[in-house]
Amino acid sequence: MKPLTRSSLILVLVLGAPFFFIGGPDYHDSRSFKCLWDLGHILFFTLASFGLCDFFSMGEKEFSPGAIFWRIFSLVFCLGLSVELIQGFLSGRSPSGFDLLRNQFGSILGCMLFASWKNMLPIHYKRIMYAGTMPVLLLFLWPLSRAVIDEQEAAHQFPVLSDFETRFEFRRWQHVDQLTTVDNPVRHGSRAMRVQLSTQKYSGTGLFYFPRDWSGYEWLHFSVFRQDDEEMSLYARIHDVFHKKHGRAYSDRYHTRFNLKKGWNDCKISLRDVRYAPADREMDMHKIESFAIFVVSQKHPRIIFLDHVYLSN
Repeated sequence: MKPLTRSSLILVLVLGAPFFFIGGPDYHDSRSFKCLWDLGHILFFTLASFGLCDFFSMGEKEFSPGAIFWRIFSLVFCLGLSVELIQGFLSGRSPSGFDLLRNQFGSILGCMLFASWKNMLPIHYKRIMYAGTMPVLLLFLWPLSRAVIDEQEAAHQFPVLSDFETRFEFRRWQHVDQLTTVDNPVRHGSRAMRVQLSTQKYSGTGLFYFPRDWSGYEWLHFSVFRQDDEEMSLYARIHDVFHKKHGRAYSDRYHTRFNLKKGWNDCKISLRDVRYAPADREMDMHKIESFAIFVVSQKHPRIIFLDHVYLSN
């Protein structure tokens, strides 16, 4: 590797390393940005492993590619594990096993690219490596592709926020492990979303990923189906991006309650009421951050169905 190229690579790695500990997506940031940030692990350790291959091979007339690979693979694992453990002590960050997998895949890519660049392996070995790594790379890229597809769908559907007619819509909502799309019962179109409720104090779901500007609309509509005979109170809350700057206080957001009857309930919220809900300010209707529905302290697990969430004038 030329000295200038080697220096550029070192500079990129030095500038990139602090981002393991600072910056990054906020809780409500877009899925595509979160996925791109996660892919940074692969990029960083691909470049780092490529540079390490060059370092370990410097001055060596004969060396074992396999020995270098396992040395780098082990080094990346130790470094990545240390980073994740350090993140566990930092506010707002938590260790991730998936990040470790991304790190290790980056080390494989970096070593493979170096071996190809140096013509260190026979052509059939190269084909085998590419055939093995490309499906894994596509697997890591899939969450980003899925997020971009659904974000485009959400922009196209607006002012419909979620009608569950497209494949990935339920992923706009929180607690996806409790959600399933179904074709019966349905209030609008051909599909709705089944929400599994638990006996925890607060149980429900929230719309996290959606167009934020609600300023041109007067009403929020959504339909909820209750299938049993037992009474149920459903609570709804809405807040904007500035809610966290006001300590996430109860008085700084909109909240209301609906008493659900058996069957479909067509619920409606005045966005004027939402705008003036905070005690000491007006909610910014250009920057709505979250809409959530939930129940409180159910005696046993229950199920509701949600459909046709949209804004209107």
